[in-house]
This record gives sequence, C-alpha cells and structure tokens, in this order.
Amino acid sequence: MPSGENSFYMDILVKDGCLGDFGEYIGRELVNVTREIFPLSHRREDTFLAGLSMGGFGACRNGLKYCETFGKVAILSGALHFYEYPVEWVETQGNIVGEVRNFGNLEETSNTDRNPRYLIRAIQSDPTKRFPAFYIACGLQDHLLEANRSIAKALSEAGADVTYEEGEGIHDWYFWDAYIQHVLKWLDYRAELKV
Repeated sequence: MPSGENSFYMDILVKDGCLGDFGEYIGRELVNVTREIFPLSHRREDTFLAGLSMGGFGACRNGLKYCETFGKVAILSGALHFYEYPVEWVETQGNIVGEVRNFGNLEETSNTDRNPRYLIRAIQSDPTKRFPAFYIACGLQDHLLEANRSIAKALSEAGADVTYEEGEGIHDWYFWDAYIQHVLKWLDYRAELKV
C-alpha cells in the first residue's frame, strides 16, 4: 500500500519537497522492485492495481497508462471528477486540499495522460495495447457517483471488461470496508506458488 502523498499517483508537474514521479513509481518501479524481492509472477494477468478515492483515480490512470503491466484494476469511489465535472466545480468544491494543482490547467492537460479518457482513446487507437479488466464501485450518496458512472461507461464503450456496482453509502470507510470484499471476490485469484 504505497503512499502517494497528495499526488493522485501521477508524476508531479510542480516539484516540491517529497513529491515526485508517483505515476512512474506505481506503474513501473514498485512493480519491478517487488518482483525482484519476492517470488511474484511477472505475468500481466497476475498483476493487479487498486485504490480508493484519490488512489482510485491513481489506479484508473496508472492502470490505463501502464496497461502492459496490470491485468486487473479496482476502483472504489474514485476521485475521477477532474475531467468529468465542470471546471468551476472542480476548482472550488472538488478541490478540497488543493489537489487540482497536481493536474495543471485542466483545459490544457485534458489531452494528456493525466486524463483517463485520453488514455482510453490511446489504447483504443493502438492495436498492440489492451485494456485491463476493471472493477468500479461507488456509493449512491457519494458526490463522486456521476464521475464513477461516467468513467465506467466510457471504459465499457471502449471495449474494456468492466464490472460496475453501486450501493448505499457515502465517501467513507464503511462503504470501502464493505466493497473491498467485492473486489476480492471479483479478483478470484488463486496463486500457484512455484519454488
């Protein structure tokens, strides 16, 4: 469970202090290091990425950007609103801890790898790439519900295998504690340890 500070697990445009290239860290470096240290599979279909809220955005973005690495991606209550909701809302109500600065000018960065929809189009247009499978869940009373619905629909329409669920709940640990159980069932992973 690597920290991303408040980076949204992206490579940071404004370098300051401890913040750095968290997208590269999650998408390549951490995967490679853990495979060297532990007896982990090097196969895409055995490599998963998951996150909630800010980490849900990071899982979505990095799962798409590094689609050759990850076979499955789970998003719980993803903070996917930056390019899905009106800029005015994002820069006021959707900018709780100043996180919008990580994205740069939203209009200028909408056609970059900071925007999941840009990455969806990039995978669609490249016959050598394929989507990971996605599990997305969000609470019916969560202010990010429409953004999660929107990304799930865009992924599905682009040809990704998407499992989408909604249930009673807000943006809190009660919802995430319940739905991580759904993620584990969806992963349905039974590893064979080969020594």
